[in-house]
Amino acid sequence: MKKIIVKEIIGKKIAFSDEDAEKVYIKIVEYISEKENVIISFKDIDMLISRFLNVAIGRLYKTYKDWDILDKILFFEDLDPDDKYLLLEKVIPTAKVHFLDIERSERIEMDILK
Repeated sequence: MKKIIVKEIIGKKIAFSDEDAEKVYIKIVEYISEKENVIISFKDIDMLISRFLNVAIGRLYKTYKDWDILDKILFFEDLDPDDKYLLLEKVIPTAKVHFLDIERSERIEMDILK
C-alpha cells in the first residue's frame, strides 16, 4: 500500500489550484499503475475546495473504467467531516454520473448555461 500526503506534494496547507491537484492526480495514477492500493492523506490541509478534488480524484473515474476496483483501492485519511462528505457524497458520485455519459452531461450543462 502506498501513501500520498497531499501537503507534501503541493507544499502548502491550502488545496485549491488545478496545478496542485494535477500533481496529486499524477502520483495517484503512478501508484495505481504499480498495482498498489493508495491512501490519500489530507493531513495538515486547512482548506480544500471541490475543484481540487474533482481534478485530483474525480477525474480518476474517467481514466479508469472499472469503478468497483477503483473504489476498493483508494482510501482517504485525515479529512474533516465536511470535506469527507464533499468527496464521498458529491465529488465521486458526480464524477461517476458525468463519465458514465459525458455527452448527456455536457448537453445538460449547455442547457443550464443558455
